[in-house]
Amino acid sequence: MTPRSSSPTLDFAESLYAALDDDDVEPFVGLCAEDVVIRYPAAGLLPYGGTWHGHEGVRAFLEAHDAAEEIVAFEPSHMTADGNRVFVLGMFEGRAKPTGVVWSTEFVHVLSVVSGRLTRWDGYFDTAVALQAHRID
Repeated sequence: MTPRSSSPTLDFAESLYAALDDDDVEPFVGLCAEDVVIRYPAAGLLPYGGTWHGHEGVRAFLEAHDAAEEIVAFEPSHMTADGNRVFVLGMFEGRAKPTGVVWSTEFVHVLSVVSGRLTRWDGYFDTAVALQAHRID
């Protein structure tokens, strides 16, 4: 990750990614507000696409993603904060489990952090590549 100035919001974002990297759902859920919202593109087309609400939604999102993708590489490379928002740039490479196709994309995550908890996570990536890998047209 690119060196950066320390801030509580950026430190918190790094702890979120560390929890994801450990592949342990409950510590990640513990960093989320009760009313957290996760939004990923391709609702109805990718199993993990759509809007997910609350702790149960976080668990369901992570389960759907795990069932659909084998993560080959997940590398947040740059984070910057603006107030309670963190903007994260990175690279994802995964294997679509239904097809075995390996695909990659750069991503942007926009995280909202309030009172030391994740309240919103919006993910943006090349959905055309993901849909092709999953052979969804």
